[in-house]
Amino acid sequence: TFIGNALACSVALASIELFEGQNYMAKIHRMTEVMRREMCAFFSPKVREVRIMGGCICVEVKDGAVLRGYQQFACERGVFSRPFLNYLYAMVPYVITEEELVQVLGVMKEWFSRI
Repeated sequence: TFIGNALACSVALASIELFEGQNYMAKIHRMTEVMRREMCAFFSPKVREVRIMGGCICVEVKDGAVLRGYQQFACERGVFSRPFLNYLYAMVPYVITEEELVQVLGVMKEWFSRI
């Protein structure tokens, strides 16, 4: 088993040190603020709900067929995304810049403005 594995424990402790030492909670809070700012005026009759939690955003659509073609659309705009069922989501890395995050959210909004 991996329970008590010295290497795994050392890696976990180093990860916690980085997380706390580089104040990732403040970075996550800022990401949430940017997501809320960028998505507050967003509306589409095709969308059931937009949820934001930490570094995750989920756009739930009423009909999953609306998301067909989104993966290619996003890729052509420099964003990797793969919708799942009725969900268009992003789980962005904590090191993302504000500009990159705005780009990801912009591609999501652009998709709904085109359909």
